[in-house]
Amino acid sequence: MNYFFLSASFALLLLATSCGRTGSNTSSIDPGEKEMQSVQEIGTSAADSLMKSLGGKLKSALQSGGPVAAIQVCQLVALPSTAETGNQFEGVQIRRTTLKPRNPANTPDETDRAVLLELEQAANNTEAPPESKIIWEEKVARYYRPLMIQEVCLNCHGKPESFSPELKTTLANLYPSDQATGYSLGELRGVIRVDVDRKQAHK
Repeated sequence: MNYFFLSASFALLLLATSCGRTGSNTSSIDPGEKEMQSVQEIGTSAADSLMKSLGGKLKSALQSGGPVAAIQVCQLVALPSTAETGNQFEGVQIRRTTLKPRNPANTPDETDRAVLLELEQAANNTEAPPESKIIWEEKVARYYRPLMIQEVCLNCHGKPESFSPELKTTLANLYPSDQATGYSLGELRGVIRVDVDRKQAHK
C-alpha cells in the first residue's frame, strides 16, 4: 500500500489533476480507432473512481488527524481500495506504481519504469502535467494516468526535515523501505495503471 497515493490521493487525490490527452506507444498489434477510444474511456473512468474513493478516505483522515492519521489509514486501505475499484469494471485491473515507492508492492515492472521515466522527463520539460499514455500489448492495453505532487502531498512526501518527529516515527514503523520523500511541488509522483482486457475494449 504505497502512500504514493497519498500524493495522488491527497490533492484531493488529484481530483484536480486531469488525464490530459492520450498518447500511445503502438506495438505490432495496432489498435483501431474504436478500441483506442474504448480503452481511453475505461481507463479514465477507472482512474477517476479510484481517485474519488481513496481520496475521500485520505482527505477525511487528514482533516481529522493530520498526516500521521492519513498515513495510518493509507496503510490499511490503499491496496484493498485499489483492487476493489478494479473489480467494479469488467475486464479491468488497477495498480499504482512509482519510481520511488513507499510500499514495495508498488514497485514498477520494466514497462512501468520506461513509462514513468518518459512521463517524468515530460513533466520536467513543461509546466503542464504530462499526458496520459496507453501501451498496447497483445491481450491487454495499459492505460497510465500521471499523478503530480500537489501542495497537500508535501505533508508526507516533501522534505523529511520538515516532518514532525511523530510523522517520521510512523513512516519508519509502517514503511521501513520508504523511498517516497524529498519531492517538490509539481513533480511526477507516479501513475495509476489501468489494465484493460482488449477483448472487453472491443465490446
